[in-house]
Amino acid sequence: RTKMAAAAAAAGGGADPPVPGGLSLTLREALLKVLENRPQDPVSFLGDYFQNLAAAAAEEKLVPRTQEEQVSNALKQLLFCHYNRPAFSRNTALAFQILSCPTNKRKKPGLKGRVYTELLKQICGSAGPASSSLIHKLRCWDHEAVPFGVFRHGVLTCFVFLDYVKISRRLFEVVAESGEASRTVCQALLEALQDALSTSGSARGTRCLDTASKLSPDQLGHTMEQAMKLRRNETSPPMTQEDFTQLTAPLFIQRVKPMC
Repeated sequence: RTKMAAAAAAAGGGADPPVPGGLSLTLREALLKVLENRPQDPVSFLGDYFQNLAAAAAEEKLVPRTQEEQVSNALKQLLFCHYNRPAFSRNTALAFQILSCPTNKRKKPGLKGRVYTELLKQICGSAGPASSSLIHKLRCWDHEAVPFGVFRHGVLTCFVFLDYVKISRRLFEVVAESGEASRTVCQALLEALQDALSTSGSARGTRCLDTASKLSPDQLGHTMEQAMKLRRNETSPPMTQEDFTQLTAPLFIQRVKPMC
């Protein structure tokens, strides 16, 4: 039996093939990433994770690394999980580290305002023009050094703002027909949202988000009833979703604290 077992092992028929130490460590780190971020689709998450690893390994051979590549890699790191998960803090620290690495030997380590502002623009891309005022409020001067506290505040604020914009768009979709809505009705919704945010008594972005998402049905119903009565005499042109977003965005932005 001993000889047969030895022969089987020599032929590879009775044991799993050995796993290289580096590969084993990579798999372990990937599984830890899944446990930390808890993505809805773990398979797709792992695919993106290994793709990013391969891209990062390839970029190590390129000297110098461009700032565009750094911003892209930092954004991928931030998108691994939602900002309300504990792992987001670690992902934010890693993104800051990526952007702080010098692109060539002549530059000193550290994050500058131009690269930081470009990352904020990339994060808010889906919000459209409504984010321009927010970027202007959060940005730092191009050659200004950006500490981690400022970086984390700006990144988190942008992600919360994206969710706020989504809520605003959903409110518009409730009253819209064929992509347009009555200007009177939209103005009534805007006033209801403004009143709700004013009574929340908090300047925190996440608090604004909670308030906007929890507008009571009774409050909205009363608002809509009054607006529909006024709509009969309306002569103004209808409002688009982008118009409505441009009006709701300042309600959030005015509560954002500038850090630079």
